[in-house]
Formats: sequence, structure tokens, C-alpha cells
Amino acid sequence: MINHPFRPLRRRPVLLIWGAGVVSDAGTWIQLVVVGSLVASNTGSALQTGLIALATFMPQGIAAPVGGLLADRFDRGRVFVCGLTGQALFTAVLAVLLAVGVRTPIALAALIMCASAMGSIGAPAYAAMLPDLVPSDELMAMSSLGIYSWNAGRIVGPLLGTVLARTVGPAWTVAINAATFACLALAVLALRRRFTPHVSEPASIRVRLVEGWTTARSVRSCVFGMAAVTVLNLFVGPFMGLIPAYVHTVFHGGVGLVGTFSSLQGIGAIVGTLLVTALSGHFGRSRLMVVVAAVLVVSYLSYAVAPTPLLAAISVMGLGAATSSTFTTMMYIVQRDAPHAQRGRVLSILQALVGFSYGVGILWLGVVGDAVGLRIAFATSATLLSIVILVLVRRLPDWRYSIDVGAAAALQSATV
Repeated sequence: MINHPFRPLRRRPVLLIWGAGVVSDAGTWIQLVVVGSLVASNTGSALQTGLIALATFMPQGIAAPVGGLLADRFDRGRVFVCGLTGQALFTAVLAVLLAVGVRTPIALAALIMCASAMGSIGAPAYAAMLPDLVPSDELMAMSSLGIYSWNAGRIVGPLLGTVLARTVGPAWTVAINAATFACLALAVLALRRRFTPHVSEPASIRVRLVEGWTTARSVRSCVFGMAAVTVLNLFVGPFMGLIPAYVHTVFHGGVGLVGTFSSLQGIGAIVGTLLVTALSGHFGRSRLMVVVAAVLVVSYLSYAVAPTPLLAAISVMGLGAATSSTFTTMMYIVQRDAPHAQRGRVLSILQALVGFSYGVGILWLGVVGDAVGLRIAFATSATLLSIVILVLVRRLPDWRYSIDVGAAAALQSATV
């Protein structure tokens, strides 16, 4: 039962916020697919299409550290609710702009970026809340629930987005997403409990930031988890934001095919996360990660060269399974080993790295894709990924221990 992937859902607080999170994640994917397809069809540019995904995820790099400071100083539930409220307001403004006919990619991306920044401020507080909702032996499953939620939204969202875009239009579609943020905020308030961090003596913002960074660097398992997630988002993660451009330029498809690819990627992600959660106790997480890395590279290469939409769709499912399995395991490692008092700041550093690496990744892939084609861009990225994985494993020889056991020993100066 310890490795049962849905065991935490027997607890009412977990079920409440997870259910609301599924609705909110579906709304996010509805917006991402609809607005991304709108820009792709209007511009035909991979780079400009990537701006929408960039605006959705890049703010983590700037706003997440601020959220980490707040999460380690104030009630984490209230910080999360405040972030959701701001996210809902900016998304509502985006819906109004679409309703009056604004289609400029820069303008749309700016509003999405503001909304995402508010969400990124609340995200570390939410991640820091999770270990307080379940006992330690359920933390892996609890971390996995977020992946199920995000990818269930990825499955349902694009399909709903396709229907809503054709029936009520993009403005009302985005307005629905704004309402989902408000629903999640109400669910957190309904828990009626406090998530107060273990606050030590007050310190300046600079001191507290340095303390969080020092803590993150001093735990080897956290270093490995952050490095792996950074590599994943620098080379692989951006392919998701470029699905509209890939479908439009390579297969000449529209929002329906974009939604299908996104949904299939979500199905693969859920299957992969279920497997890695259920099998980790039997085979060991580090052994599973070796298999996952191989699947990731092979799927990425096959996606790049797929001659038909069917083969590309199969590759998308493999990519979804491998990326979500990797992210679930690495997030669990950091949540497991980050000290409680600095947990919000450590997790915010992880999320900041995700935002920055994703932003850099989608920019370079978008530029290369516009110059020589997305097929070559993805094949190049898959090759670089293989090289970096080998370097990372060689650089951190105790990576198996970091994944399976965890370590709180300080890094030696030679490895910093």
C-alpha cells in the first residue's frame, strides 16, 4: 500500500485541493492550446508561437524566489491563495483583450506573463504545503498527484479547448480559465487550517535568500534533482510549447491535431508517473531512471523524424511518459530532503531553474526551428540531451544514492 499511487486521496484535504487543481490545470491547458494555436495560425512562426509558452512558464525564474521567501515567512496557504487571486485577475484581463480583437503575440504574451508571475509567487507555498498533508511514506505518491493533475488537465484541456474555441470563441475560453483559479483558491480556504513555517529569527531578504541558496547547494540530492530538472527543461520540455508550430508547419494541421497531440502527451505522462510511483519500491528509483532516460532520448529522436502524424503521436506519448517520470522523481527528491524551515526557498529555487531553463530552451529551439526547421531542431536537442546526461552522471558519481536514499552531507568544495 505504501507505493499505491492514489493512497493520499483517501484524505479529505488532499482530495479537495487535488480535485480543484485538476480543474485549474485543465483551464491552463485550454488557454495554452487555444491561444498558442491562434498565434501559430496567424503568424506561422515557431518563435512567436513559443512566446505564448514562454510567457506561461518563464516567470517562474523571477517570481518563484519571491514566493519562496513568502512561503517561509507567512502562512503558506494564504500565500498560495493570494497568488491564485492575482492569476485570476490578469487572466480575466486577457479574456477582455481577446474579446475586443487584440491578436498581437507580444500583447497576449505580456498578459499571460503577468498572470503566470502571480501563479509562480504562490507555487512554492503550494509545493511546501504538500509534505504537511501526508506522512513521509506517502510523499512520493503525493508528489505524483501533481503530475496526474497537470496531465489530466493536458488531456481534457486541449479537447475542451478545441470545442470551446469553435463554439464560444477564444475570449470566453480564457475567461473560463480565470474562473478555475478562483475555484482552486476557494478549495484551499475550505481546508480551514494553517500551514505556518518554522520561522527562526527575522533576517533581511538578502540573508534569507542566501540561506535558501546555501541550503540547496549543501544537500547533494537536492543538487542532483535540480540539475536533472534543469537539463530536462532546457532540452526536452520546450517541445510541448512548440506543438502548435510543429503541427502547423510539419503536418499542416489545425487546433484539432494540436489538441490531440497535447492530450496524448498527457496520457503518456500519467501512465509514466503511475508506473514510476508503483514500481519504485520493487526495482529502485535509480534503476527506473536509467530506463526512463533511454525512453526519453529514443522518443525524442523518433518525434523529430516521424513521417506521419500517427508515428509522431506515438512518440509524443513516449515523451510524455519519460518527462513526467523524471520530473516526479526529482521533485520528490527535493521535497524529501529540503529542511522544513527552508523548504519554500529551496523549492522556489527549483522552480526558478525550471522557468529559466524552459525559457532558454524554447528560445533556442524556436530560433533554430525557424531557421532550419523544427525536425532538425528537435533532433539536435535530443543529441545534446544524450551528451549532457552522460556528463551529469559522470560529474555526480553518487547519483544513485541521491535518488534512492538521499543525503544531507555538505558538498565538498571540489564539487561546487
